[in-house]
Amino acid sequence: MLLDSTFLIDLLDRSDAAESQLRNLIVTEIPVSVSPLSVHEAGLGLQEGERERFEEILMSMIILPLGLAESRRALSIQRTLYDQGEPIGAVDALIAATAAESADPRVLTRNVSEFSRVVGIDIISY
Repeated sequence: MLLDSTFLIDLLDRSDAAESQLRNLIVTEIPVSVSPLSVHEAGLGLQEGERERFEEILMSMIILPLGLAESRRALSIQRTLYDQGEPIGAVDALIAATAAESADPRVLTRNVSEFSRVVGIDIISY
């Protein structure tokens, strides 16, 4: 399951809902992953004291690749949604494509309105 930037940010903010969801993932032994873009988005505004916690969180996760297959898939996602009059941002398209190209196309996010429009991924909210 790919964890979206919103989930990482909520973990860093010590959100009860995010921490509860993480405990559930650990208990059920569901492998979790993140996109390098989510690492960037969540880590960008961190203060010095928050960076260590962020690194600890990331150590338990798989960082999925962002390569040619994911880039092509993101282009397809963006073109499709644009043609439908529902554009999606480049970063969210790339994160969605990363999930779609992985072995587990589930995305854990609060950003349901953006990701639910993408064909080929399953959205889980918390």
